[in-house]
Amino acid sequence: MGIDAAQEPAPARRGHFELRRFSGDATLVVGAAVLGNLFSFFFHFTLSRRLGPAAYGTLVTLMAVSSLLGALPYAIGTVAMQETARMWTSHLDGLIGSFVRRTARLTLIVAALTGVALGIASIPLRPYVHVSEPALWWLLGAYVAATFLAVFARGAAQGAHRFHALAASLISEGAAKVGFGFAAVALGYGVAGALGGLIASALISLLVAYVPLTSRAQSTPHIPQEGLRLGGEALKVLAVTAAGSALLFIDMVFAKHHLSGEEAGYFGAAGTLARTIPLGIGLIMMIIMPKAAAAQHVGREALARVLGMAALLGSLAGMLACAVLALIPGPLIALTYGASFVGAAPLLRMYALDEMLLAFWVIASSYLVAVARYSVFWLLLVAVLFEATAMALFGLTPVRLLSIGIITNAALVPSAWALALQTVRKSPQADRPQTAETAS
Repeated sequence: MGIDAAQEPAPARRGHFELRRFSGDATLVVGAAVLGNLFSFFFHFTLSRRLGPAAYGTLVTLMAVSSLLGALPYAIGTVAMQETARMWTSHLDGLIGSFVRRTARLTLIVAALTGVALGIASIPLRPYVHVSEPALWWLLGAYVAATFLAVFARGAAQGAHRFHALAASLISEGAAKVGFGFAAVALGYGVAGALGGLIASALISLLVAYVPLTSRAQSTPHIPQEGLRLGGEALKVLAVTAAGSALLFIDMVFAKHHLSGEEAGYFGAAGTLARTIPLGIGLIMMIIMPKAAAAQHVGREALARVLGMAALLGSLAGMLACAVLALIPGPLIALTYGASFVGAAPLLRMYALDEMLLAFWVIASSYLVAVARYSVFWLLLVAVLFEATAMALFGLTPVRLLSIGIITNAALVPSAWALALQTVRKSPQADRPQTAETAS
């Protein structure tokens, strides 16, 4: 006598921590992200030589502005990751494509509005950062909008554990950035050409991640009701990531205001190299975050293992990268940016320490966002207010700017980790597994 289908037990939840599977996924994603970032740094190194310190300082400043605004696409991408991870954990893979298609429409509207808003908001900002060409700001708005969509698609791929699509998206973006950007600058389009290359790379990255996610969508008018949380939940993620992005990139805005064009170029070059530390940590968190989002639906033990792995890998990678940058700053600047940027070498040691401390609290903050614990925002908000005020009033030299950043980041590390550890102690055990019926 057979068992009625309606009475069949729900399949066991995915999301238990398995070292072998974690290692395989991490190797794929981190390897692809490293390759993509190598392309990205090659973009900086080659274009800086063609543009020169002053024009490169303009490009880096514009990219810093886009990174500050990147908190908004990251917020929606993170919530998409949380939702697709929930579906993946509950074996609702067939609903992921439908969810992505529906939410992509809203994302497109918000992305376009964000790009237009940046173009308008740039009017008072242009004289402050000494970038007066309107066309550059509108190109930057288009890049922000394209990045918005690409980050959303990659976030959905993360949570759905479609790591091959995520890896392909990262690599294609880096390769396109170098190819299109270098060609446009070589043809004489300068900073505008570099921005055009960035726009093209973001659109290609979007397509590579989006198409595999939606090609196998179930034809159904229903998606999990909790998938409609995007708006409210994204605002919470936005608050955290906006504050975090400000702490990562705001020093470049003040550098462009306080320093000469050449000094700002040196500061930007040292910053680009030093940010390899938090960017490297970000590569690790790309695989940690979907694992944490899934593990919280399994239980405390799985969550503790994911957090422990994040702490171990992140701290080792951060200290190793800081040591390399601090030991040989001169040769690294000469190798990457060339002799015209030798003035950046003395700044690199301080910048490396600053970014290592920042990376340590980013590990905890990214984990907290993945498991939907957003109280870290208040810590980051206080830090942003302190750092912005101090840099505006006292950040008249590169050393002062970096000293303020080091003090701020050193204070954030223990506070952010205290919040992260609380989630393991207070986390409830896994709830009842979802089924297609309960999710609809």
